[in-house]
Amino acid sequence: MSVKHTIRKIDEVIRNMDTPREKKIESLQNLAMICWQEIIPEYSNPRVFKNLDSDEIQARWAAVRDHVEKYETKTQILYVLDWPASSGNFYWVK
Repeated sequence: MSVKHTIRKIDEVIRNMDTPREKKIESLQNLAMICWQEIIPEYSNPRVFKNLDSDEIQARWAAVRDHVEKYETKTQILYVLDWPASSGNFYWVK
């Protein structure tokens, strides 16, 4: 699944009011991990990830941020995409 497709799916899950909250959170977490695997495949290997240049990581995320800006739910999408690093609690999901 491409990053753009994953971001679109995240937006769809956020907007869908028919899905139970716990199911939405689970879906958003899974989509976040899929996106991270596409953007930073090195994340799954801590030894390799640790050696990845921060400028390279920022460059990869810059393209993602530019794409996310197109969505009305951009704040929520960025929260979802940050979840693997922050372990946030998705308090805002309804």
